[in-house]
Amino acid sequence: MPKIYTLLLSFIFFVPQILFAQNSGVVTGKIVDGSTSNAVEFVNIVLMKPGSADVIKREVTDAKGNYKLNNVPEGTYFIVASFIGYQNFKTASFTVSAAHQKIIQDIKLEGGMKNLDEVTVASKKPLYNNSIDRKVYDVSQDMLAKSGSASEVLANVPLVQVDVDGNISLRNSTATILINGKVSPLMGANAAAALQQFPANSIEKIEVITNPSAKYRPDGTGGIINIVLKKNVKRGLNGTLTGNVGNRERYNAGANVNYNIGKINIYGNYSLKQDDRLRTNTNNRVQTDPVTQVIRYYDDFAIQRARPFSNIGGVGIDYNLSDKTTMGISGNFYVRNIHKHDITTKVIRTVSSLEQDYDRKRENFEQEKNFDATIYAEHGFKKNGNKLRLEFNMAHSPEVEDNRYTNLFRYPAIANQLDNTLIKQTANQKHAALTYENPITENSKIEAGYDGQYNKEDLDFYGEAFNQAQQRFLTDFNKTNRFIYNENIHALYGTYALDVKKIGMMLGLRGEYSDVTSKLITTGEVVPNHYFKLYPTLHFTYKVARNKELQLNYSRRVRRPEADELNPFAEYADPTNVRVGNPYLLPEIIHSVELGYQWSNDHFSILPGIYYRYTYNRFTAITAPLNDSVLVTRQQNLSNDRAFGADVMLTLHPSDKLSFNLIPNVFYNQIDATNLGYSNKKSTVTWSANVNGSYILPWGTAIQLNSVYKSARLTPQGKYLPSYVLNIGVREEVLKKKGSVYLTVSDLFKSQRQVAELQSPLLLQNINQRSNSRIFYLGFSYNFGIVKKKKDLQFDNSQ
Repeated sequence: MPKIYTLLLSFIFFVPQILFAQNSGVVTGKIVDGSTSNAVEFVNIVLMKPGSADVIKREVTDAKGNYKLNNVPEGTYFIVASFIGYQNFKTASFTVSAAHQKIIQDIKLEGGMKNLDEVTVASKKPLYNNSIDRKVYDVSQDMLAKSGSASEVLANVPLVQVDVDGNISLRNSTATILINGKVSPLMGANAAAALQQFPANSIEKIEVITNPSAKYRPDGTGGIINIVLKKNVKRGLNGTLTGNVGNRERYNAGANVNYNIGKINIYGNYSLKQDDRLRTNTNNRVQTDPVTQVIRYYDDFAIQRARPFSNIGGVGIDYNLSDKTTMGISGNFYVRNIHKHDITTKVIRTVSSLEQDYDRKRENFEQEKNFDATIYAEHGFKKNGNKLRLEFNMAHSPEVEDNRYTNLFRYPAIANQLDNTLIKQTANQKHAALTYENPITENSKIEAGYDGQYNKEDLDFYGEAFNQAQQRFLTDFNKTNRFIYNENIHALYGTYALDVKKIGMMLGLRGEYSDVTSKLITTGEVVPNHYFKLYPTLHFTYKVARNKELQLNYSRRVRRPEADELNPFAEYADPTNVRVGNPYLLPEIIHSVELGYQWSNDHFSILPGIYYRYTYNRFTAITAPLNDSVLVTRQQNLSNDRAFGADVMLTLHPSDKLSFNLIPNVFYNQIDATNLGYSNKKSTVTWSANVNGSYILPWGTAIQLNSVYKSARLTPQGKYLPSYVLNIGVREEVLKKKGSVYLTVSDLFKSQRQVAELQSPLLLQNINQRSNSRIFYLGFSYNFGIVKKKKDLQFDNSQ
């Protein structure tokens, strides 16, 4: 990869010398309460020109009441500041010029009910936002988020893919999923199930970071998906109540409440969800015995039913000790109970005879819990706005899964077979972070810190089989095992951000020492893996004009195997299709580069981008016969993987009533699996597209359509066939716009499915999975505690 580094360094050091040409200024200031002089957070700041209703720039104040508007072109402007409970404030006009490139506008907000008659700004928050290092999806603008799950909302997020099992990928690759910027046990091995139960109405926004800065853990081939939960900070008592009823006896409800009296902010939320799942799975394979050359046909048809019930909630308090010091503590819980009823019809035959025909039934009782707590303290120094933050988080996640199996034979005529598996999994995580921020100048900032992750997972399997002779269950030692995974990661990082005229730049470097140990308790084997690696990052922007911007990003990333991928012991849910881990699996190392361009005006924006990823030691699932009746699938490391892609975020707002978003993605992938015995490199071109449109009818009813299409995807042994889904929602505002009634339908045409075709010298396999993904919800949402006045500014970024 030396050529990539040379190119990036040349771009960093030589291009800015050419581009520092045109003048622009900075408008900055601080907002305080006029009576107490305390800083006011989340004040809406709008930059406008005299005689025009257009918004030039907008910002919100930070926790210390500060705001900053960069890259303001030369001209005459004024600022409007607004916040609930205060009078709107309009500054006098000021001029940005070559002689006045830095403008300071400090503002004192006064209470009262007066409004500005001179200025009325109507602005709807966009569904998508883009910045130097991330793309942001505003969940509050997604109608389907009122009733759906986090998994369903993620399917509408740019560059994110969700399969029929709920597994999440980013640009056709794995992603690290964070909650409020932190690693959560929920987003581990059971992330798909958790996201399908996680209520979308508790989410404020979803950030897609394809090349994260050095501040973040470099995990995930495709990057990071950060789920930011709602946390109101508005003054007084306010909140939101929601309730939904759906088909197949589904329902969910939630409450989000906040009480802010200035120095103290108390918040809490609770949601419950009763879901219903019906899934069919067809698995047909033709397997050749390598010794006898006998060809056998295995036909499985499974019907899987489940009714998961989940509770999620949390409370927290923030306390401002002074204008410079804040501390807080919060806690969250998640509990999911599920009862599954599965029946799989299994037929095994040769060309000339039937060998087996039976049903395998499963009764499953499962409970998954997660409890976490966070405490933090943050202090801002007077000099230059330096800030120091210390945060500690700990989480405990126990899970119990009780599986009871029965084989009911039609042929041969033998007695029923019974076997059970009890699985206990416990994950404990601790996270410590110390962050320091220093705005060196008005246009530059450094950030540095320590990030420590201390994780332990304990996977304990107990298997038993019914002994016909003794008429009792006996321990099955082939299915009884224990695996413990310890992972401690110590990281030091630093970033430097520079914003000069038209150039924005962020350079970062992260050094990590990973101490990983896999303990196979059953066999007494210990597999250590210790390594130190550096992860450089680069984010570069060039402001071509006020509404045109060029971006270049680079990061070195890693994907570490999880405990399930390392655990060599099998679960045996299906004795003929077994999945096992690989304790010797090496971490993936990824080089990721992307180049993008953004152009926008009041009614249109387009963000085309191209990206390249080079991955070595990429994980891949390889399926091979264990014997003449059992297939084993385990993770292996590919030699390398090369991916080149292009995507476009296209947004149209021809009027206040109509908006349209299109995000197509074209992806070329070449994999080299010669190290696994495959002689030829394989390549393919795939593409996907997200479409989102909304329209407000003349009488006020809003309609929203979401659609996702994914073409075929490549694997070393075959491919996944295309899939398509269409969702629709309708909303009507009521109770003077404090409430809304809505109807949502997901997978309107019942088209969502996942079909896989696998092929190797001794195996041909076709897998077809479908679920009852057509889901209807009728719901109601009510906001209380906030009354917006007609003359108030109609946007509020603090939601």
